[in-house]
Amino acid sequence: MKKITIRLVTVVLAVITAATALPGCSKDPVNAYESPHFLYVPEVTQLCLPEGMEWIDNITVSGDLLYFTAMANESENDLIQTYEIFCMDLIDSDLRELPNYTVETEYPANTEGGSVQIYSMCIDSGGDIWVAECGEYYLYDLPEDFDGEDWEKWNHRTILDSFNRIRKLDNTGAQVQSFDIGRIAAGQEWFYIYAFAIDDDNNIYIGTESKVHVLDSEGGTQFTLDINFVDAFVEMYDGTIALTDWRENGRVLAKIDVAGRKWGESIELPNNANTVYTGNDEYSFIYTGDTGLHGVESATGEAAMLLNWIDSDMTIDGLVSITLLTDGRILVIRQHWNDDGSRYELAILTKTSYSELPDKAILTLATFYLDQDIRSAIVQFNRTSATHHIQVTDYADFSTDDDWQAGLSRLSAEIIAGSVPDILDVSNLPGSQYAAMGLLADIYPMIDSDPKLSRSDFMESVLRATEIDGGLYHVFPSFSIGTIMGNPAVVGGNPGWDMNEFLAVLDANPNADMPLGQGFTKLSFLQAMFMFHINEFVDWTAGKVNFDSDEFSSLLEFAGTFPDNYDWNSEYIEEHELISAGRQIMAATGFSNFNDYRAYRAIFGGDVVFKGFPTGSGSGNSLLIQTSFAITNACKDIDGAWAFLSTLLNEDWQRENTVFSIPINKAIFESKLTEAMTEDEYGSHSMSIDGFMVELQPLTQAQADQIMALIDSVSGSAGHDEALWNIVSEDASDFFNGQASLQDTIRVIQNRASIYISEQSG
Repeated sequence: MKKITIRLVTVVLAVITAATALPGCSKDPVNAYESPHFLYVPEVTQLCLPEGMEWIDNITVSGDLLYFTAMANESENDLIQTYEIFCMDLIDSDLRELPNYTVETEYPANTEGGSVQIYSMCIDSGGDIWVAECGEYYLYDLPEDFDGEDWEKWNHRTILDSFNRIRKLDNTGAQVQSFDIGRIAAGQEWFYIYAFAIDDDNNIYIGTESKVHVLDSEGGTQFTLDINFVDAFVEMYDGTIALTDWRENGRVLAKIDVAGRKWGESIELPNNANTVYTGNDEYSFIYTGDTGLHGVESATGEAAMLLNWIDSDMTIDGLVSITLLTDGRILVIRQHWNDDGSRYELAILTKTSYSELPDKAILTLATFYLDQDIRSAIVQFNRTSATHHIQVTDYADFSTDDDWQAGLSRLSAEIIAGSVPDILDVSNLPGSQYAAMGLLADIYPMIDSDPKLSRSDFMESVLRATEIDGGLYHVFPSFSIGTIMGNPAVVGGNPGWDMNEFLAVLDANPNADMPLGQGFTKLSFLQAMFMFHINEFVDWTAGKVNFDSDEFSSLLEFAGTFPDNYDWNSEYIEEHELISAGRQIMAATGFSNFNDYRAYRAIFGGDVVFKGFPTGSGSGNSLLIQTSFAITNACKDIDGAWAFLSTLLNEDWQRENTVFSIPINKAIFESKLTEAMTEDEYGSHSMSIDGFMVELQPLTQAQADQIMALIDSVSGSAGHDEALWNIVSEDASDFFNGQASLQDTIRVIQNRASIYISEQSG
């Protein structure tokens, strides 16, 4: 075998962390992680692929040994792709290839291509290695006149031979045992082993898409069980093998009863259990939640949080596996991507006394469903800051299947009661209301005093659209724009319109039975308009509402023309077909990238105008902000809080994390716009929208100017207040059902909303 060079690059991160309880935070075990004595601190290692290998797979841990497979990009027969097996000692980081592992197979002499790959790998209690392998060999039966590219030969393959087998290997990779499992794959058009395990009695478990096959140690089938979908097997501490499934009572961890040849005990999984892993003598199994790592105690069956991910400076996007090591440390492996391709990060977390950690100032951040990119940014900040540590409470952990907003309600109640964090994620909260109440700090002075940033570094018209009395009370890394667009020949060439002009266009197009597209109902249309018009109807600073205006009256009356319900089982008609037929004449959409703009230009016949939502003032184009943060006036270290938030606005972070939205950083936006106007980048690309193919031609200067005019026209941001919407929707439903007149409905909404706003503003 060709000798390869093994290179292991280790980067040990100096992780400086501390943990304190979030003021006002509940000690509910689903959310709280409080340990006054220790914290798990990670040592992070980047595992580089050995020379001549690519794509690490089948990572498994046995004791202090880490095993994985990698695909060889060169082999003894260059036509056949093969795998190799590697072993790494987690104590001294020694990495070696198993020298005696070979494919050991014969293939037809006329083979023109093929592969021998390892589906899965596991280690038995004796330290032997079991692999599930498959192989396929083929030739190309090309037509005589074939003149295509090499990759097009794939369409003319003829399979010569294939196999599926299980092999037992010793710790050098030498074969101890082998048997064929082709009978399991027989008759299946697509066969794949999703899970593979060996128990202490050498029973072999093979999980295909919806079946679990239990074999004896010689490969004979003992029995087969049906399941909804096979996930990874979990080895329980009592020696049984289990896997997750959905049952009548919800998601469970179902054990396999080998003696009874049936499903055994099923353990109900907590609502916050994401992925389940093997435990140890203390925990029957462990599982990941969005907030931390949890274990179910063997003695009591109760769930306990082992660690909080952010407190331990860990992000788990791309998580591959978690293992409780025999010495009490925790191994976390995740896959991540960069410009060079896929990489694997190995983090070994060690329980460390607080007294051994440098002192850092704690900043508390409260959120409801924390964005993954923001989570990663917090971890990066915590790892690199020598002075501050951000501690997060995600109130989504308090939500339940019966009430997904329970956590949001709890967070809102705590804020109103005076339990205010240093940094507040206002993405799902009424930020304007909190600003009017004096809870939030003005961000502008922080920008003005920042030596690296200034107001001119940002899309200033967008910032102005979110100002309250000249102050900026939240920052957001990116945005989209909610608008209505259409062909100017149909909806009019000038941007902006009021309800009368909007209705006049509908009257002029009687064939447009779905003018805005499919799916709208009375309440869904009203809710969309409520979100985009909330700043016109509510003045939090003055504590007043304006639902008794002619604009809202016309809006409510028009909403009543939509159906009560929409039958989602009805035939779906693609949007471009509706527009082509004249049944849809406009699109209510969020402008977030240049490709969507190109697509709608093509769908609407070559030109569009951004009319915006009908409104009595302004353009009717509103900001859509997915993630937004405020610094509260209760913050004990505003400079430290701004040090974190400013990282979300710099060019490096914006360049990598605003792929699907518009960056707030002006330099990054301008670079993306220049790219979209460059022929080399877009001249030969196309995209499909609902089956409609669009050629992505470079933007012209006139089109770029139109986009800039749209951005400069935004006149506020879409918002939502659940309590206020409940008032509007309850009384509007009475009007839609014919139980109240339009005038009475307007009067009741105005009165109820006025009382609510007055109470909240006070």
